[in-house]
Amino acid sequence: MSCRHVEILFDSPIARVANVVCDAPRSAPDAPEFSAACKIVLPRRGVFAVHRRGDPVVADGNSALVLGADDEYRVSHPGDGGDECTVLAVAPELLEEALGDHRARHGTLRASTQLSTRVLTVVARRAVSALAVEEAALLALDAVAADLTGPATTRPARRYVHEACALLAADPEAPWRLDALARAVHCSPFHLARQFRAATGETVSRYLLRLRLALAMERMAAGETSLARLAHDLGFAHHSHFSARFRAVFGATPSDVRKIVTAPPR
Repeated sequence: MSCRHVEILFDSPIARVANVVCDAPRSAPDAPEFSAACKIVLPRRGVFAVHRRGDPVVADGNSALVLGADDEYRVSHPGDGGDECTVLAVAPELLEEALGDHRARHGTLRASTQLSTRVLTVVARRAVSALAVEEAALLALDAVAADLTGPATTRPARRYVHEACALLAADPEAPWRLDALARAVHCSPFHLARQFRAATGETVSRYLLRLRLALAMERMAAGETSLARLAHDLGFAHHSHFSARFRAVFGATPSDVRKIVTAPPR
């Protein structure tokens, strides 16, 4: 029985936006899957890994994953709790204009791109005008395309950076320390800190912060009204600390973003 549930939020000749919820438990790579068309997977909650010809890549709330046309892959789940993603597919000629080709790729998103993809999900779910959704989809595509041109790293470094990302995303509320994370992926704290920044464009602590804030946005969209409860659950010292970090990352207060993601359709 499939543990993946797909809800089409919007569909037009220009763009299709879907919400995909997977409730799979922690698991090894499953049966092969096949991507008939190129699509962009934008995780909002949880973590999973995609296994293609080389090493697995980890998909979490800070990342985007492009599944290429005619791409065969397997999916594993390094943590419990499942995941939830926005999946964006656009007309092939528009995708080629943005990305250059239809090959698979993976990268870390900027905070501003995280926010734009969250807004895309909200706009598509509210069934506002087709023009508004198509514009939001193409703006998100443009932002994602700009973020998928990161620095190259060696294969061993990519492996333990991906393992570190998977551990962080599987338990972002935990009080992580660099030495414990480095031991878990079998490298030195110095090497992990240096290669993590080279691979993702940011420090381990910043990456973990954005995972926590992505969860905060998801919970606000689901109806959470207490910022104090969010701060406590996600490992912040207090409400003011949470609000200050949120604003520093996204350029808006939690209250401002909550109004955007919970406002009724017009």
